[in-house]
Amino acid sequence: MRNVYKLSLRLITTLSLLGLPGLHAQTKPLIEKWLDGEVKANYGKVTYDGPPIAMKFSTFVAPQTAMGKLQQRTFDRLKEDTNGKIVMTPYFGSTLANAQRGAFDAVSQGIADFGTCYVLFNPGGFKLFLGLQLPYIFENSMQSSSVAQELYPKYLKKEYEARDVYLLHVNTTQPQQILTSRRPVNKLEDMKGKKVWAPGALSQELAQSLGSSPSNVQSSEIYTAFQSGVVDAVPMHDAGTKLFRLIEVAKYRTVANMWINPTEQCLNKSTWEKLPKDLKTVFYHWAQLTNIAEAQLYYDNESIEALAEMNKKGIKSTVLSEQELNRWRKASQPVVDKFISSMTAEGLPAKDFYNEMQRLQRKYKAMTPDQITQTLLDKPIPGIIDF
Repeated sequence: MRNVYKLSLRLITTLSLLGLPGLHAQTKPLIEKWLDGEVKANYGKVTYDGPPIAMKFSTFVAPQTAMGKLQQRTFDRLKEDTNGKIVMTPYFGSTLANAQRGAFDAVSQGIADFGTCYVLFNPGGFKLFLGLQLPYIFENSMQSSSVAQELYPKYLKKEYEARDVYLLHVNTTQPQQILTSRRPVNKLEDMKGKKVWAPGALSQELAQSLGSSPSNVQSSEIYTAFQSGVVDAVPMHDAGTKLFRLIEVAKYRTVANMWINPTEQCLNKSTWEKLPKDLKTVFYHWAQLTNIAEAQLYYDNESIEALAEMNKKGIKSTVLSEQELNRWRKASQPVVDKFISSMTAEGLPAKDFYNEMQRLQRKYKAMTPDQITQTLLDKPIPGIIDF
């Protein structure tokens, strides 16, 4: 069954690249069934009988995007699963607060109850967390998102909570591919001298290791920066080409499968502490299923649609050979080695973290999305928030 699933996914992607109709999943994904209320999570019973508890959610994502629509579906599920006792009001497009570089402050101060709090845009104080971007480990978002969630309690929790928030969930993009608008990237030498968008210190070092000059503009500005030539190349997960409208500018796409970008949601501590115990149990469990919904239905599945649209628009895709990819891996390895040695010198278990990340990648690679979902439907990962 697992091999059939993998073969089907490869076929879908290949057909999309060729501009042929995709063989979309014949069976409704288990996570979609959960969203639609067709299967239930193993929640505890909701006994709270007080008035509904209103929460404010802050994000830079626009409501009409695929991610915005998916997030609204998860909020509807939360309301139903808590018998109408947790009611979410989303503030899309940073209409409540700056949901990018000011996100941690907005949530910790209670302007928002929870929201998108990306370490990449607010890296101050983070160390080992940045290692989630170490390159050439993951193949898709289901793998990397599942690994990030499992690693968090043991390795990353202390530094995240030092920002005076709780982590609600952490998923990731797919590996980054390279978009260009003037010349294609066919080999490592084609990266030399290019101004490359690279959010986060580690991705900047990785861009430099490939001979490029990194630029750290906000994601909300990346369309204009790419269009105007402020940046020459944009490493971007495929679903992001639609989210950030880069599909309108790009002419070439290079499949380099580089680093992933973690995308976290943080939660106001007071908001959490005030929740009744039974609602905490449901909210905590719901958050982990939401994490998987975003990983599978947005980052992984939306990438298939994005590939088809890029092909339709005439964007030319180049798949680097394994031999060429090995050159890229070799060029970036000093960045990996430096990260591990510098974190170890600070007393952090960087080598163990890196090895565990690779081990867990193999674990989740051997599971289908439905198997991952079923595991979380039965029981969430403990320790992300202590209660």
